[in-house]
This record gives sequence, C-alpha cells and structure tokens, in this order.
Amino acid sequence: MFLIPLLFSIHQILVRRGGEEIDTLSGTYLSLLTSTILFSPSLLFANVDPKFLTLMLAAGFFHFFVARLCFYHAIERIGANLSAPLSATRVYFAAILTYLIGEEVTPKIIFMSILIFLGVALLSRPKGVKIDAIGIFLGLATGFFSALSSLFVRMGMLESYNPYFGTFVGFAFSTLLLTPFVIKKNISMRRGRFFIIASIFVGFGQFIRYVGLYKFQVAVVEPIVSIYPLFTIVFSYMFLRSREIFGKEVVLGAFLVILGINIYFF
Repeated sequence: MFLIPLLFSIHQILVRRGGEEIDTLSGTYLSLLTSTILFSPSLLFANVDPKFLTLMLAAGFFHFFVARLCFYHAIERIGANLSAPLSATRVYFAAILTYLIGEEVTPKIIFMSILIFLGVALLSRPKGVKIDAIGIFLGLATGFFSALSSLFVRMGMLESYNPYFGTFVGFAFSTLLLTPFVIKKNISMRRGRFFIIASIFVGFGQFIRYVGLYKFQVAVVEPIVSIYPLFTIVFSYMFLRSREIFGKEVVLGAFLVILGINIYFF
C-alpha cells in the first residue's frame, strides 16, 4: 500500500518537469494514452458484467479524466509542492462519502484524518508567496473527485474483483473522452516524454490502489495514499529546487502527516 504514494509522487515530479516542455492538455492526453496501452493486455481477461463496467467507467471518469485534468493544471499554476498537499484533502472527502454509503468511520480514522489535514494545510500555506486562487481550487477539486472515484472503485471491486481490467477501462474511457479536444493538435512525443514516463509510474500506482480498495475500506486506503505530499516535497527539493516553493512550515506539516498515518497502525 505504501508503494502507491511513492509512485504517485514520482509521477508528480515528472509532470511538473514535463509541463515546461508541452502544454498541459497534450501532456494529459499522452499520459492517459500511455496508461491505456500499458493495461490493454487486460482485454484477455475482460469482464462484461454491466454493473462492474458502469462502476469502472464512473471511477475512471472522475479520477483519470476530471481529477487528472484538475491536478495537472494545478501543478502548472502553483507547482507540485502546493498541489500535492491540497489534493491530499481527499481523506476528508473520503470520510464523508464512505459515511454516506454506510462504511464504518472509527474515531481513530477521524483523528488520523484531522492530523493529516492539518499537516497538508501547513504545507500549502507558503509565507511570502501570492496564492493563485484558481490553482488552489483545482487542487481541492482533485481531492474531491479522487475520493469520489475511490468510492466507485470500491463498489466495483466488491462487485467483481478484476483490478487489471478495471484500471484499463478507466484509462481507456478517459482517453476516448479527451481525444476530441486534442485531435487537431500536433502532439510531440519527444516533448511529452516526461508525461509518458509519468504515466507508467501512476498507472502501476492506480492498479495497486484498485487492489487495495478491494481489501480495505475507502476510509483506510485514502489516508495512506494521501501521504504522497511528503515524497513530493523531498523529490522536488532534490530535483526541482529552483522551480518550487519551500518554507519552514514544511517540517511541521510533514511531521503531522507522518504522525497521522502512524496513529492508524499503532
């Protein structure tokens, strides 16, 4: 499970770098197309159950299409260091949504989510920097739609356990939806290479997420996935230091996130 946030973070750093060479819409399309091709062998194990397919289409639409567009544009506007913590608010949205469908939300999970939220709030409030309101909204929207997607993934995996094909359905549907918007673009694969590489990391991360959402409740999976801002901060400091925003509040924010995760397991 802890491999998911690591893969997500590597993906975010690559997207941040790729955004300097190609427009976000084209990069998003290349990312989705690559992941679709990567998971296309799952057609050999296709599941044609209508309810399963409907849930997987919904999951893909909200995460791979809507949330990814929001997230990539947020990264373009405010950087990976701020976008990642804002999108980690998915833990709160997940808690609300899972309560609505009857999953148990224990006091421990609530306390863990509060600490994580406080941590990401500190990480997203850099001193001396003018905040881009649209970028912040896009980051928060990413969190909401990601959590909503997890709800559909959870229901779909319980309906029929096929994470490999389920992941493909989401990527393929999202790629199809985005195609009309880029059909007239002359997209350069060389300039979009960072998005292509990023899609490999995030693709495998999503596959593991689908498996996890079969074994565990949404309110358990989402807080674990949401520690990716920690890795993002470390990687951005190592590779994108001149392009990203850093501050003293990062230390406290990171500590609160780690503490929140440990509370669940201990």
